[in-house]
Amino acid sequence: KLVQRIRDSARHKPEDVERAEIDLNDVLRDSVAWMEDYIYEARRERGAAIDTELDLAPNLPRVRASATEMREVFVNLLRNAVDAIRGEGRIRVRSAAEDGRVVVEVSDTGCGMSADVMAKIFHPLFTTKGERGTGLGLTTCYAIVRRHGGDIRVRSEEGKGTTFTVSLPRSVGEAA
Repeated sequence: KLVQRIRDSARHKPEDVERAEIDLNDVLRDSVAWMEDYIYEARRERGAAIDTELDLAPNLPRVRASATEMREVFVNLLRNAVDAIRGEGRIRVRSAAEDGRVVVEVSDTGCGMSADVMAKIFHPLFTTKGERGTGLGLTTCYAIVRRHGGDIRVRSEEGKGTTFTVSLPRSVGEAA
């Protein structure tokens, strides 16, 4: 089933996905709201005190995308950020318009990653979560973002945290 899901994701064509002009700020707010229970459970189960901060650009240009798929991307990035934080930490979600693109950063103050791990995170079935992980989350994020004409990058430092940056083209109808 895992292999079939990877194949299906890789074969997805841009025209297979229902797209609309969406405000990514709305998707980001929804994604953070969806994560409230997960953050609560992290606090209850392992004592993680996690603050979330939204730094959303006003009047963010719209993107032509599937809101459902974009929510899947950001919920996955947020879940990984929560999992990376032990003790106290912060997750920051920032949106901006830069160079004709809409950019979203999801940053955490968690455990960070080594260069070796960063080199593999988008590979199918690679996971650092042991039995809890499938190795499909970031692979799926990568496929969705690329299918939308975007790019996803990561910066991380062990012991200091991680930042994922998603860059998407603004809608064609938007003024430069």
